[in-house]
Amino acid sequence: MNLKDKISSWINPKKEIDFDNREFEYCIVGNIVDEHFWGMEKEIKKGSKQFRPGAKVYCMPEFGGTAHESIRVLGKPRKQKRLINIIIRTYLIKDFRIQKVYNPRIQSEIGSHHFYWTNRRSGSEMKNLNKMVDYLNTLTEEIK
Repeated sequence: MNLKDKISSWINPKKEIDFDNREFEYCIVGNIVDEHFWGMEKEIKKGSKQFRPGAKVYCMPEFGGTAHESIRVLGKPRKQKRLINIIIRTYLIKDFRIQKVYNPRIQSEIGSHHFYWTNRRSGSEMKNLNKMVDYLNTLTEEIK
């Protein structure tokens, strides 16, 4: 293996994940809020720095120790077509719900994520996901 192949394998690792022959994955999905307060002067901002208002994001809850104040999301940013994987504040997301995901790129992210992996193996996947969605919907702060 030459140096170029080694570096490319670090940047783009090949994930071999068994999806148990499922053609979809369940995922918590939300939308970015239209308007929210920002800063000490309570300035009104639209969307977030990375996402436009109403953008669909796929949520990966993993910071339970911080009461889910921040959450890792996967979504399309304002000025690009590719997906980005970032951590944003949970109050910037509204309308949490569960959806089936068929996109292979997003499925590989979900399949390798600890929260979804353990729920899938527990047998009460939908019950656990619904509990998490109900909790996350209480954290949204949107100007109406």
